[in-house]
Amino acid sequence: MRPFALSRRPPRAVVRGRSMGPCSGLLMALLLVVGRVTPAAAQGGVVGGRVLDQASLRALSGAQVVVVGTQQGVVTDADGRFLIQGVSGDRVDVQAVMLGYRAATVSARVGQTDLRIVLEQSAVSLDQIVVTGTPGGEQRRAIGNSVATVRAADVVATQPVGSVQELLNGRAPGVTFTQGGGKVGGGGLINIRGVSSISLNTQPLLYIDGVRVDNDVATGPRVQGGSVASRLSDLNPEDIESIEVIKGPAAATLYGTEAANGVIQVITKKGRFGQRPEFSVSIKQGTEWFMDPQGRIPTNYAKDAQGNIISWNGVQQEDERGTPIWTNGTIQTYALSLSGGTEAVRYYVGSTYDANRGITPDDRNRRFSGRANLTIAPSSKFDVETSLGMTKGTNWIGGDYGYGAVWATMFGLPQLANTPYRGFNGAPPDVLRDVYEATQKVNRFTGSMQVSHRPTSWLTHRLRLGLDQTEEDSQALTNFMTPEQAALLGPATAKGALYQDLRTVAYLSGDYSATARASLTSALGSATSFGAQYYRRRTDNTSIDARDFPLPGIITAAGAAQVVGSQDYVNNTTIGFFGQQQFDLNNRLFLTGALRVDNNSAFGEDFKWATYPKVSASWTVSEEPFWSLDFLKQFRLRAAYGASGQQPVAFAALQTYQPTTGPAGRPIATPQFPGNPALKPERGEEIEAGFDAQLFDRLNVEVTYFNKKTKDAILQKQTAPSAGFPNAQYVNIGQISNHGIEALANLQVLRGERLAWDVTANIGTTHNKIDDLGGLPPIFLTLPFQAHKEGYPIGGFFTKRVVSATLTPTGATTDVMCDDGNGGVVACAQAPAVYFGTPTPTYTGSVTNTFTIARRLRLSALVDFRGGNKLFDTDNWVRCSAFGLCDVNMHPENYDPRQVATVQRAGGLTYVDAYVHDASFAKLREVSASYSIPDAWSSRFGAHGATFSVAARNLHTWTDYPGLDPERRAAISGTNFSAFDQAITPLPAEFVATLRVNF
Repeated sequence: MRPFALSRRPPRAVVRGRSMGPCSGLLMALLLVVGRVTPAAAQGGVVGGRVLDQASLRALSGAQVVVVGTQQGVVTDADGRFLIQGVSGDRVDVQAVMLGYRAATVSARVGQTDLRIVLEQSAVSLDQIVVTGTPGGEQRRAIGNSVATVRAADVVATQPVGSVQELLNGRAPGVTFTQGGGKVGGGGLINIRGVSSISLNTQPLLYIDGVRVDNDVATGPRVQGGSVASRLSDLNPEDIESIEVIKGPAAATLYGTEAANGVIQVITKKGRFGQRPEFSVSIKQGTEWFMDPQGRIPTNYAKDAQGNIISWNGVQQEDERGTPIWTNGTIQTYALSLSGGTEAVRYYVGSTYDANRGITPDDRNRRFSGRANLTIAPSSKFDVETSLGMTKGTNWIGGDYGYGAVWATMFGLPQLANTPYRGFNGAPPDVLRDVYEATQKVNRFTGSMQVSHRPTSWLTHRLRLGLDQTEEDSQALTNFMTPEQAALLGPATAKGALYQDLRTVAYLSGDYSATARASLTSALGSATSFGAQYYRRRTDNTSIDARDFPLPGIITAAGAAQVVGSQDYVNNTTIGFFGQQQFDLNNRLFLTGALRVDNNSAFGEDFKWATYPKVSASWTVSEEPFWSLDFLKQFRLRAAYGASGQQPVAFAALQTYQPTTGPAGRPIATPQFPGNPALKPERGEEIEAGFDAQLFDRLNVEVTYFNKKTKDAILQKQTAPSAGFPNAQYVNIGQISNHGIEALANLQVLRGERLAWDVTANIGTTHNKIDDLGGLPPIFLTLPFQAHKEGYPIGGFFTKRVVSATLTPTGATTDVMCDDGNGGVVACAQAPAVYFGTPTPTYTGSVTNTFTIARRLRLSALVDFRGGNKLFDTDNWVRCSAFGLCDVNMHPENYDPRQVATVQRAGGLTYVDAYVHDASFAKLREVSASYSIPDAWSSRFGAHGATFSVAARNLHTWTDYPGLDPERRAAISGTNFSAFDQAITPLPAEFVATLRVNF
């Protein structure tokens, strides 16, 4: 008889009931529904007991326990207990499975209720169910590609994470989060296995419970530089059970034309079948601060009218004045949830309120989020699952670039110290906060429904429908200025202005799949799947530019003297079909082949269907009869090849015209883009191979090698003037390669009831190169010394490298010689720009140490790192070369003549080698202590479990980078590779305390 496959039927449970305290009318109605659909108890014998952790012997809640060879299963309750009813026969095998543990099976006598199943921790859990990248969910042992899983619920319970980005950063090899800055509610970029496209979005697809959702970045107010919002930040970590990440085309074939950058699947909490109602309350309180601003914000220098050198440090000045620039912020989160289930129903209802204030008064946010998930399974053949989530809030983003405290202080002018400017560039920070306001209001709803049907023992199919709709209201407001403010900031903007962007993004999803399983022989199994998906994204944009308010206090466009507006919408639709065939031999060797075909509305008229194949193999060698290596208890080989794509931007294939004013003031249309009817998607093809192993019962290892090619890369090519179109044409003429290695290791150094010590480490490398630009010359980016160039990484740094110079007695430099690009030197005027490095980290990783003392006290520390990349130190370029505020400008004799020569010549951005620095760093990202309060204490308050934790974040950075923080980025966007850090608020340090109580 074939083993019970957890992916075929969610196990159900019958556990002891428990009374519940007062709850809202909504929750009571939910429980009434639960009661109405509960079927009669099954007849037959019972099997019961407890599931425990091997190292600490603590109870494991949420473990799946099944009678092998049947559809009978339950989930353990908060005490690790289980009871399976309706069991037939005299003896049965009972198996327990849980994420992060090796499955264990014991033999039991029917009627026995004191079973003790002990699970051994394992970072390589082959029996874990994976839902991302598979037609309907599959055991990890059957999957030939790497899938990273983050147990979000466990992390949130003890660590100071406030966003999905922070959950992923450092916990999944090959996944990198690049922070846009340190603003509350700010966002950033997530890249999986680096970048592999020049012109298109580099962000992964985002799914919530199987439904495609918005994952846009850089959606904040237009004038705020790096202070951008990210839609990934809308998700509430308190509602997330786990996150699965598939990293490239080899794993993402079933997602088709938009999945070349990988896929992130967020799986929210659902409650458990047979779980008694559990009410949970958590309170988080904390603070954040600018770590050592006096030591990090430099002192500026200038010469007064008499030629004397004067200095100014804004941080020190304002501290002495009693008006500090940066103060301690506050972190507040309040969360409530109710979860549970009966034999036929499981449910989760939760809500969270966040009220945070950053390190400046104009940086804060308020957010309310709610989630209600319900699964109804009236029979073993049918279930319906709904998932509803909403977020509503406002981010007061504050200013950076020319509008914030970092700009004003970093580039302060000493000669203005005794003026109303108080030395600040532009205006003092308090004036900037009063004049400029930047906000983004968000109202988001995500809903899905999945219907699963199992009409026979060998056929399962499901239909999933979903909607994700996000409404954004982004405003950059310049208030009507007082005479004093206008004197500082100038009369041109003194009457105020409002820039408002209203955007609505709606995703509609439809997904059907079916799987037929068969036992071809006693050893050979087959699973045949097919499916279809429909995705439609509509983006509605309305922009308003309003200027000149007649009076103070007017802040709406209706009150402005000059108002200009625009409105537009964009639709993009994808329809795809796939088929997959899988064979398995003795549940150890799995061979899978799949094919997907897609059509997308952005394809050219002459290109209809994109085809994406996939093949994979997975072999658990250690379960073969011939295996005899006792020290290597688990060993699996896996390999996969697959393809997926990235569709062109909307309208790129179409011939377009733009409106303008013609003769006699009449509107006319003039040529804009020539279009390309043959335009097709970029195509990512990837091979990956690796192994999973467990050595000496203590060390779990996963290693993966990947090699990816992006073919038909979309570039812009100029057309002949005779064609009549002034803009370039999008064409498929490029090719990019990317390869690397990812490794994850977990070592159980000590295992005991009094002390347990785990070490987890991961590292990922990535090396991209532009193989072909289709004959085009190098493509330069926003920074003129960054370019896409054949034979080099995407967005590489190219600048003249000064190798020698002579310093004259007056402080000038002469005889400046540069690298000639061939190992020699040449006069800098004739020197070429030489390659300096890549903006993309070539390696990332982390190390986590966790100590568990007496099964109750948990101490943990996470250090993450990345490097191999360069960053343009724009702050010091502005200070030294643009404004002349550095000590090198005042005392050139104290510095290397090569540096002086670069500083003196870098104003035009031709010589910037002194400012392109190695941005490698390691950061003490998280430190935490968590204590599980004894039940004897918590029961006095009617609770059956409580945890108190304290944690800190961003405590120290080890780096040689001379700027404020090598992690910052300005001009964040999904398609922008410019790597500079001008005047961006650095990441603050945080300290939080959290109390969680379960009733």
